[in-house]
Amino acid sequence: MSSESVPSIDVISSAQRALGAAQRGDRDAKARLEELRGPLAALADAGELEARSVLGVIALEYDQDAVAAFRHFSLAAEQGHPTGRRALAHLLMTGRGTKADPERAERLLASAAEAGDSHAMFNLAMMHLTNTATDRRGAQEVMSLLMTAAEGGVPEAAGVLGDWFSEIGREADALTWYERAAEGGHGPSMLATGVRYRDAIGTDKDAVRSLMWFLTMLQVGNGDGMHESHQLVSGMSEEQIREAAHRAHSPEWGEALITSRRSRLDGAVSTATDNASADPAT
Repeated sequence: MSSESVPSIDVISSAQRALGAAQRGDRDAKARLEELRGPLAALADAGELEARSVLGVIALEYDQDAVAAFRHFSLAAEQGHPTGRRALAHLLMTGRGTKADPERAERLLASAAEAGDSHAMFNLAMMHLTNTATDRRGAQEVMSLLMTAAEGGVPEAAGVLGDWFSEIGREADALTWYERAAEGGHGPSMLATGVRYRDAIGTDKDAVRSLMWFLTMLQVGNGDGMHESHQLVSGMSEEQIREAAHRAHSPEWGEALITSRRSRLDGAVSTATDNASADPAT
């Protein structure tokens, strides 16, 4: 890597981080993103295709300007940039900023997938699974696309593989892929993994591991994990609950579950005592 390329990489990576933070409502990040527009545009005009694609993402996700995004992605795609082609395909599939053209979108995804874009592989596979692809591929090829996408860091692809193997009754394989997706932050797969360890589906029962995944769901904003957790802890020791919470990097949730369970048990004992004292003597 030449020393001249380092500033380009710094600007692009800074813009990507600022974009993510701005989408979460960080005001400082929004100001930083505005500062980086000029340098990004200069890089894009100089032929830096990644900068062009980042400008497209900013236009689409931050400015809500699909027409500008279409222009940026088109320029990157025309010069063979895989991310640009995949992003342009998304606009063509949804008809945002342009007229919908699923067939062209499919061709762009195929090109980006061949260039090694993992997200393009996943999107292309999903076109086949949802019967929207025109250039039909066999099940083995679609599965290969999903596996390569999962290996390339797309947790949603691993989650789809989990569903696939579960549907054909290969629950041990399903768990392998669900857990990989869960480790990548995929909330639905965290739930599927937790249920399998709880109910011994495709594996031995493991309440600690099950609770760990139910609690981890809370970190990605999925509250379904709390309902599952309250039911599960009724048959666990406090030591097991704390271990699961520790693995989930949420010790405070472990203590909250223990406190809640103690309250329920104390209430049940109190109710039973009151009922017994109210029974008439025989």
